[in-house]
Amino acid sequence: MSKLIHQDQQLQAGASLPFLGKAFLFCLILICVFIAVDVVFFANGESFKREGGGLENVSALLYVIAAIVFFTTAPRRRWGELFHIPALMVLFAMREMDFDKAFTESGILSLRLYSGDTPIMTKLIAGSVALFAVYVILRTAWRGIPAALNGLRAGARWPWFAVLAGALVVATKSVDGLGRKLLDFGIVISSDLDSTASYAEEIGEAFIPVCAILAILACWHRGRP
Repeated sequence: MSKLIHQDQQLQAGASLPFLGKAFLFCLILICVFIAVDVVFFANGESFKREGGGLENVSALLYVIAAIVFFTTAPRRRWGELFHIPALMVLFAMREMDFDKAFTESGILSLRLYSGDTPIMTKLIAGSVALFAVYVILRTAWRGIPAALNGLRAGARWPWFAVLAGALVVATKSVDGLGRKLLDFGIVISSDLDSTASYAEEIGEAFIPVCAILAILACWHRGRP
């Protein structure tokens, strides 16, 4: 294992800052293009951050791109060991497209689905998917945190992108429905502030897969055996 880590740390040197800058610019242009096309042709006066809008679609696409980048840059010998990385990207893409709610009335993460009159087969399938998602998330944390700490000690860049992605996940979930959450504590905020928080949440979510792409490239660019 230490030999594999040492080899991967050697491969990490291939990801130059100019290359990562170009990758970030590509992602930024892609986000802007999706938003512009949505606003001009599909929004019909609605916000680009709406459900099924340009921002949500490009976020899902970026997660798929992150999974593809993994398979095109990570060493093949480590695909099985690190399957949780592309699996997490695909799960996040499906979540962006609301697949977790598309096939059931309550959504696979809702307790109502499992306590109600839903057919048993639906419960079994939904429960299996939910358990797999939890397993992937826990495996990513269990294996990713030690690897990130080792990478930081080795002076690698990829852990910083991974940390930023994690920080964005926490931040965006914290401001999701900010007005409603603060109201539970007796705090009332203006509709403008609530709307600003909503925009910040959606835009921040779009940059989570961007950070994932940069982390993968910073770790394995030019590292395919």
